Amino acid sequence: MSTTRNLVALSAPEAAELVSPDSLVLLPVGAIEQHGPHLPLDTDALLAEAAAQALLDDPPPGVDLWTLPTLAYSTSSEHLFAAGTMSLSEETFLAVLDDLGRSVAALPARRLVILNGHGGNTALFRVACRRLRLQYGLLTFLVHPVLSADHGGPKGEDGEDGLGCHANCGETSLLLHLHPDRVHLERAVSNVPRWLADYDHVGLGGDVTFGWSAGDFGDSGVIGDPTRATPERGAELWAAILVELRAALVEVARFDFPASVLSGRR
Repeated sequence: MSTTRNLVALSAPEAAELVSPDSLVLLPVGAIEQHGPHLPLDTDALLAEAAAQALLDDPPPGVDLWTLPTLAYSTSSEHLFAAGTMSLSEETFLAVLDDLGRSVAALPARRLVILNGHGGNTALFRVACRRLRLQYGLLTFLVHPVLSADHGGPKGEDGEDGLGCHANCGETSLLLHLHPDRVHLERAVSNVPRWLADYDHVGLGGDVTFGWSAGDFGDSGVIGDPTRATPERGAELWAAILVELRAALVEVARFDFPASVLSGRR
């Protein structure tokens, strides 16, 4: 019998036997999109894949974790102004997630966790999680290795005034730690949209959000200051990310709705 935690490495009979109602199925999702002149198009996919692999190598204690292959293509319409971006339409992406959710629901597992490497997917994932819950009865969860400032995450590194959210110092530092051979720091440019500080409510992650393309902030595609990135900072961030992810999955594994509530629902 296989001892892998990579779900697709199992045979069909093994999947039926080893995956249980207590299992947690992890779907990492990245993106193929511009990340300025210094980072590769698959940055978000690399981050999602690395996080999933780290969890696969050292699963959280007590969690029956099974991982699926990383879904590299997602919705990146805000980056279509730049060459190389590959974006699924919102409708296509939601349909893909529905198909995958239906497939996971055919397993004994009840819990599906989406590991999101691309902040621009966040709103669609929230819709998908609700749909999959209603349609297939799955317990659905959305976790982020990195949640950017424009989606309610931390306000970024020093020197970015809380305005760094794409190909910025933090993201570049992570790639310098995980895949230094894929980073061209000598090409990095700083592009911090400090003009947003003139607004009290409208902003990236503010109480009034706004539609935007990365090109609205300049031709480089950068929103932040990657020139300050270091591998040491990346290692520090990565260690903290894995601590939080493992703690989150321990909680996800025990989460359920009270039986008294479910039994009374019509």
